[in-house]
This record gives sequence, structure tokens and C-alpha cells, in this order.
Amino acid sequence: MKRYLFLLLSFFALNLYAQQGNLTGTAIAASDKEPMIGLTVLVKGTTNGTVTDLDGNYTLTNVPKDATIVFSMIGYKTQEVKVNGKNVINVVMEDDTQALDEVVVIGYGAVKKSDLTSSISAIKGDELKKLTGGNAMNALQGKINGVQITGGGGPGTSPRVIIRGVSTVNGSDPLYVVDGMPVGTNINFLDQNDIESMQVLKDASAAAIYGTRGSNGVVLITTKKGKKGATQFGFSASAGFQTLKKPEMAKASEYEYVFKARYINDNAEPRYNSKENITDAEGTDWWDESMKKTALIHNYNFNFSGGTDKLLYSANIGYFGQDSQYTVGNWQKLTARFSMEYTFNSIVKAGIDFTPKYENWTDAPNLLGNIMAMDPTTPIMRPQSEWTTNKYDNYARSSNNLVWNPVAQLARMDKHSDEYGLLANPYVNIEPIKGLVIRSQFGVNARFRISDEFTPSFNIDTLEKSDYSKAYRKTDNWVDWNWTNTINWIKSFNHKHNLNVMAGYTMERFQEYWLEGSKERTPTNEENLHYVSAGTQNPQTAGVNAYSSLISYLGRVMYNYNDRYYLTASIRVDGSSKFMKDNQYATFPAVSAAWRISEEPFMKKQHIFDNLKIHAGWGRVGNQNIDNSAYQSTIGSADYVFGGNREIGTAVGSIGNSLIRWETVEDYNIGIDMAFLKNRLSVTAEWFRKESHDMLLKKDNMLILGFPMWNGQMWENVGKMRATGWELSINWEDRKGDFDYGIGLNLSSVKNKAIKLLGSTPINAGSFNGDYIIRNEEGGEISRFYGYVADGIFQNQTEVNAHTDEYGTVIQPNAQPGDIRFKDLNHDGKLDDNDKTFIGNAFPDLMVGINARLAWKNIDFAANFYGTIGNDVYNTTKGRYSGVSGENVYAGTYNASWHGEGTSYDLPRLSYNDANQNWTRVSSFYVEDGSYLRCKQLQIGYTLPKKWTKKISLRLSFSAQNPFTITGYSGMDPEAAALGTEGKVTESGIDWAGYPNPRTYLFGINMNF
Repeated sequence: MKRYLFLLLSFFALNLYAQQGNLTGTAIAASDKEPMIGLTVLVKGTTNGTVTDLDGNYTLTNVPKDATIVFSMIGYKTQEVKVNGKNVINVVMEDDTQALDEVVVIGYGAVKKSDLTSSISAIKGDELKKLTGGNAMNALQGKINGVQITGGGGPGTSPRVIIRGVSTVNGSDPLYVVDGMPVGTNINFLDQNDIESMQVLKDASAAAIYGTRGSNGVVLITTKKGKKGATQFGFSASAGFQTLKKPEMAKASEYEYVFKARYINDNAEPRYNSKENITDAEGTDWWDESMKKTALIHNYNFNFSGGTDKLLYSANIGYFGQDSQYTVGNWQKLTARFSMEYTFNSIVKAGIDFTPKYENWTDAPNLLGNIMAMDPTTPIMRPQSEWTTNKYDNYARSSNNLVWNPVAQLARMDKHSDEYGLLANPYVNIEPIKGLVIRSQFGVNARFRISDEFTPSFNIDTLEKSDYSKAYRKTDNWVDWNWTNTINWIKSFNHKHNLNVMAGYTMERFQEYWLEGSKERTPTNEENLHYVSAGTQNPQTAGVNAYSSLISYLGRVMYNYNDRYYLTASIRVDGSSKFMKDNQYATFPAVSAAWRISEEPFMKKQHIFDNLKIHAGWGRVGNQNIDNSAYQSTIGSADYVFGGNREIGTAVGSIGNSLIRWETVEDYNIGIDMAFLKNRLSVTAEWFRKESHDMLLKKDNMLILGFPMWNGQMWENVGKMRATGWELSINWEDRKGDFDYGIGLNLSSVKNKAIKLLGSTPINAGSFNGDYIIRNEEGGEISRFYGYVADGIFQNQTEVNAHTDEYGTVIQPNAQPGDIRFKDLNHDGKLDDNDKTFIGNAFPDLMVGINARLAWKNIDFAANFYGTIGNDVYNTTKGRYSGVSGENVYAGTYNASWHGEGTSYDLPRLSYNDANQNWTRVSSFYVEDGSYLRCKQLQIGYTLPKKWTKKISLRLSFSAQNPFTITGYSGMDPEAAALGTEGKVTESGIDWAGYPNPRTYLFGINMNF
């Protein structure tokens, strides 16, 4: 009997086992076909479940053949699929919210957007492609809150990017990381058509995992990769033209009238600037002679991708070209990227990203100021009877000003560079057990540049000449490598406790090598002699071979309970060769937490919030942006003249400080995320504060301490800065039948304050007529203008005489009616430095971004706006109204300037000696409101119906970039003016007549098949 009972039980057990088995599959998102990470996979009615891994794969054991599997994730529609005896079930998850749970790349990993506890903003590559430009960061302007992007406009220029204000004077550029490889602070080598997504790590709780390199924020860039399936091909092209608004300058007749009036107003003998005493001729239009009406811009891209179960591959080849608006100058780049990943088995896979590039610049000097100043009575060329065999001698020059002939300068321009680069990034992933991934990645970023310049000999007159020619060449080499090793472990316990742990070790090496040489006096100016070895006299050489290295230990733990309570903690220890042994290492910790209130049981019955989460974070990052040898004094070569002979010797090159240590930036952040109306309306608000400690500054005047250089400088930890601000984002996304639309508003504000600098010594910048425009001092905001306060125009002599102190002393004894009245702030009866005060601030009170899109059937439209409110610009080009030193003036200058009581309350009288210093003082007269709202892009596109194109997807588009700007600023471009001098954060907001952002009109085609 027992034997039969045993057989019977065995039969039922085998039958039950036969009804259960293993289930595997892959989950991808319907929107972009990307793997779903962290998707919950559960056998309905049981506790048997799991989550998908980094590749979207899952495995369930002991699954009944008639079970129902539930696939769920916040932000996506829950799916229930019957097993029906299958062993493999793949799912495509449809969006249920507006990208609430898209996968976001973070430092050394990826998480669901809903699991973030720090401030990270993301944008997809499709958004970047809409705006054609040489640098992908220009396409982010106004689209990511808290990121101030200021474009310079010229070919090949990189925009200035400031993430959440300025907390150090040692550079404001963020760190860019491409596919896990840090590449420095410039991404011109990337083709923005090849970018899958960009994530901006804005606070230290997110960026601290990058330690020393994350003090200004981090931009993570993921390039496109191959996907399983048939090979997909794509081609895109856009071509168009750019234009600049022409400043209206005086013609020859008006110029002569103004020139004469300057002398008459000072009771001097009238003079003319031309021998012919021109009164009605237009003269030379220097803008038309030096600038092109339109400049070509074009962009082409070809790509393909595909894959099998074992091999994924993709390739991208792109070309971008942009001509200068000057008659010479252009920039072009040829980029490529090849990506491959091979899965050897369920444990090991390996891949490589290979990115070569070539760039070429033909430089054009910044001559807008000269073009505007050159007087129109001067012809371009001398009379042909005066020509010589040296063609550069044959240009004309004004006899009564110091401006060089801009057409001649452009003709002499011969400066160009070629740069070759390679970014290689091989890696291997090992997953010995489910959820545990070991990754090793070795990246190399190498660049090689050759720059040549030739200055011909010429003699136009005694002021515009070069007695000898000069040939110059410089070679630059940069080779950086990075070896990153990480372990990631993702584990879920009881479907409520979710853990993500990462530990890692990195080594980095940076090499910079440059060598330059020059010689003078080539036999002739002929083009075939424009090289150094053709020179015959005065050979000069110099070079540098510098190295630095960085090793780092890092770790991070991310935990969440039941998608409600989140905690993230990270730490990074960096060791740098830029400091002495006792100060080489620094620790950068961070912690952040979040509470998803909307997932609480007590919120289930409410119908207001679809998502409600608060988060807060604190972190510390570092900065070592100093010279490699800052801790030690160096000796270099130098020359000196003895007895009429130049002798080569040695001298102190730099002064070292063995006590310098890391500069650190501490960051606090708190925010709230909300979604309403079935996630169609989303709102995010954040407050932050960044504060630097032990900021590294170069201290001047070391001669008094015994160092043998009058201008010696030494690095010291003496500074402290603070940036405090807030951000607000409001977005609406909806779909009504065939009509799909969205609109977003981004608002942000930040105040940048210098807490401590160099004691009582301010940091001055922006030299202007022997004075400085900008004064950075302790306790105040950075990049503020400092000068005299202009208080209107004296309309008559009575007003001049009435401008006195309390004792009746006339404050401006040299003033006449029509001159500017300046305030005597300390009431001592005279104008001097004690009457200066802060008269403007270069940084805005508010930054605004507006983004709108709509699509109806096959037609799509997008519009983007960006602007700033409350920033000032020191407009030096306003001096074009003065006619000083015989320079040209704006059209209408005479009528706009004061020429009698009541004729002007803004522009002073014309004067040849400017005894009142109307034009030479640094004063509020030059300060203007630089607020603006610029339409960054308007684009309309049409996708041809499939019945016409069959298997090909074809879209045509037209775009207008920077088509119009709303501003009260009188200069050429308030945005370029805000950039200031070379993008320096302590020298912002001065308009030196730099290259403005052009209007761009483009026709485009996109094809996929």
C-alpha cells in the first residue's frame, strides 16, 4: 500500500513540476526602444517577482504555465500578460506619464528618473538636433534650468557655460563626460546628431562622485549605440546662411560735419579730415568692404546601426562648416564615431567606442571696432601711381586718426590651425551573478594641433607698418588617459527594499606638450615662403612638457523603500600630483534623500497630485585648476640685451607655494517635484547654495617679499565665494487626437558673491583709458562696474555754475553746457576716486527660457526663447558717438548729441579735447540695461506620408535661429556683450564690439530607412 501511495504522490509532484518553469524576457520603452531598467516583473497573486537589469532583461523561476505576469513601473502603463506555456515574454512599455521614469545616466551608473534624490536635468538628443551649431551646448540654452549659456557667435567659438552660478574664479566650465570618459571642458569634437542624451549634474550631491572635477557641475553625454534588429540607416543635411545686423555709421559728408563741429564747439579753428573737404559724398563703406552680406553654414550626417543577439554596432560620420562674416575666416570639422559591443555569453560582454576627428580654423581678427571707427573719407587703396611691388604697402590710411585700415588687416591675415583628435574608449562588463556587474574601461583622449601664422613686411605709413616679416609655428599635443574600474550591485528584497551599490577606482593622466618657434625677415612676402625655416634672422623657440595625474577611490549607496523613501550617499577620495605630499588627498562626501509623498497610502484617495516628491542634498566637490608646478618655483630661459647684443640665460619662471591645498565647494540643495492632471502638468522648484572654501588665487606683488620679479605671482588659498539661487520649471504636455503639443517655462536666479578675496586689495578688470571698469571686492557681487555716476547733461551755464559743494566750490570747473554732470558723492567739492561707486552688475537677476512645440499629423513646429532680466552692460561702443581722435561716428550723431539747450539729455556735446572727460571716465554714462528676450529658434517640419516614401522616413524642415531679439540695449548684441572678455567670470558684461550672434536660416532634410 505504501508503495502505491508513494507512486501516486510522485505522479502529482511531477505533474505539478511540469506545470511550472523558468520565464525570461526583455522589456523596452515604446518611445525610444531603450531597455527598461528596474521594471517590476511579478507573478500575479504571488510574491514571486524580480526587476529588470541594466539591459532590460529579467528571469523568473517557478512560474506556473497558466500564470499571469504583471509588468509595472511608475510612469508607464501596467501590463498583464498570460504565460500560456511560453518560456520567453518580451514587452514594450507604453508611457503613462510625461517621462516621469525615463532612465537617467548618473555618475558611473543609471537610475530611473523617479528615483533621483539630487538635482539632475536631462534632455534627449532629438531636441539637440533641431538647432544646428558647432557646439551641442548652444542647443541647451533656455532648456535646462539653472544653466547659463552665453554664446559668442564666431565660427568655432565655444559658449560660456555656468551651472548654478559662480563659486570660484578658477574657471567656470563644467566637466564633460562622454560615455563614461571625462574629456575636459570642450565638446566641439562631438557631432550633436550623434548624441543620445545629455544629463546635467547641477548640485554637489550628484557631482561629488566626480570629486575634484565636479566643482562647476558635470555634463554627462551618452552617444547613440546599436540596437538589436535590422540595420537602420540615417542621413541628415542642413544648409543655409548667416547674417549680421549692420551698424549704421556716418557717411563721409556727415562725418566731416561732425569732425568740424568738434573743433567749433571748443572755440578752436575748424578742421577737415580730408584734403578735398568732402561735404556731400558717401565715401568708403568699411563694413561692406570688410564683411560679407551672408556667410555659409552647412551640416551633414550619415549614420547606421543594428545588431544581433551577440553583436551591436553603430557608426556616425558628420561634417560641419561655418564661414566667418568677415571676408576671411572659417571653421570646419569632420567627425566620426564607431561603436561596437559583443556579448560573449551570459556573463561577459565587451565593446569599444572609437571617435576620430579633424578640425580646421582659418582665423579672422576681431576688427568690428576698427571697421566702425575707420573714417569714410579715406579710400581703401592709395592712388595707383603710388603703388609699390609690395602689395601690402598699397593700402591707404587716414591722416588724422590712429585706426588701421581694416581691409588691409584682413588682406594680411594668414593664421590657420589644423587639429587631429582621437577618443578611444574600450570596456568590458562581467556579470558573474545576476545584479552584480563588474566594469573596466580604459579611455584615451588625444589631440594634436599645428598652428601657423605669417605676418608680412609692409609700410603704409609711419604708424601702420611692420619693418620685417615673421613666420611662426606652434605644435600642441594633449594626451589624457583614464582607467575606470567599478562594481555595481542592484538587488531588490521583498519587492520593497531596493538597493544599488557602486564602488570604484580610477586613475587619470594628463599630458600637455607644446613647442613654438619663429623667425623674422623672409626673403619676400610670397606665399611659398610663409614658413619658419624661410626666415633669416632672430630665431625664437619655447616649449613646455607638463604632466599631472589623479587617482581616485569612490563609492555610492542608493536605497529606496517601496518607491517612497530614498537615500543616497557617496564618497570620493582624490589624490592629485598638483599638491605636495601632505596635501595631495582630499575627501568629497555627499548625501541626499527624497520622500515620494504621492506614494503614501494616505495619498491614494486624493486626485490632485499624480506625483509629489521632496528632496534635499548636501555635498562637497573640489577644484585643482592651477598650474602643474604651483607648489614649486621654476626656472626658465630668458634673454637680455648686453652691450647691444641679445644674450640667452635663465631666470625665475614662477614662484611656488608648498603649502597650497585643495579648493573645495560645499553645496546645499532642496527641491520639490509635482505633477497634476494625469501628469500633463509638471512643476519643479529648487533652492540651492554653493560656497567655496580655500579658494585658490594668484597673489600679486611678491617683489616686496624678496622674490626677484616685480610682477611675480604665487598661488595661495585665500578666497571664498558664494552662489545662492532658485529655479522654477513649469511644463505642460498633452495630446488631443492628432494634435500633440507642449510648452515649458524655466525661471532661475542666482547671486554670486565674493566673501573673501585678497583682503583690502580688489581684483580689477577691464582696462579703459588708464582706469578699470570692473571691481571685484570682498563682500560684494562679482563683475560689478565701478566708476563715476553721470547725472544728466548741463543744459546751460547756470547749471554748470550751480553744481557746487556746500561751500560754493564749482565741482566741474572745466565743464561747459552740453557736458555730463558727475556726482560728487563725498561732497568735497572735487571729482576724484573717492567719488566712484558701483554702477552696474553684469550678471542677471533672472534667466528665462520658454520652449514650445506642437505637431499635427505630419506637420511639426518648435519655438525656443531665452532671455535675461536685470543684467547691465558696459557699452564701450557708445563712444562711437564721440568722434574722438578723428574716428567715425554713428549715423545721426550730430542731431542726437547736445547742440543747444534742450536738444539732448543723454549724449553730451561734441568736443575735440574733451576737457570734462565725458568720454574717457569710467562712468554710468556707458552703462545700459542689458536685459533681452531672444528667439533662439523657430522650426517647422513636414514628414512625408509613408504611402509616398514606402520604407523611407523623410522629413523636410526650415529653421530660423536668432531671428529676432527684444531688448532696449543699443549695442549690436546683448548676449555677446554679456560674455565679456574671453568668457572670464570676473570680467563679464563689457561690450568691446565682439563678434555678435548671427541670424541663421537653414533648410534641412532627415532621412531614415
